[in-house]
Amino acid sequence: MSEMKLPLIITKDDCHRCVELKKWLKKNDVDYVEKDIDDEEFVHQLLHDENFVNMFCDEDGCLVNTPVVMYKGKYWFKELWGIDGLRKKQAKELFLEN
Repeated sequence: MSEMKLPLIITKDDCHRCVELKKWLKKNDVDYVEKDIDDEEFVHQLLHDENFVNMFCDEDGCLVNTPVVMYKGKYWFKELWGIDGLRKKQAKELFLEN
């Protein structure tokens, strides 16, 4: 996938972390694009993205925990989350600082 100017947030229904991240983004006036991991056309695009496949897939298939952020040419997941939820310092560094 080509690099987007806005963060792409990959979400799914009933995802409390997705809700937490989107609330934080809205609170901090960060525009983003949201895509649902259950959208078959979008998943087809992801499966043709070498970076995505290398990060989330192996010979047994693909495993994606949401939310995943695609931004600045990279996929972000575990870097943004700790045992207590969203790592706000890392989120601030990724989304608010250039």
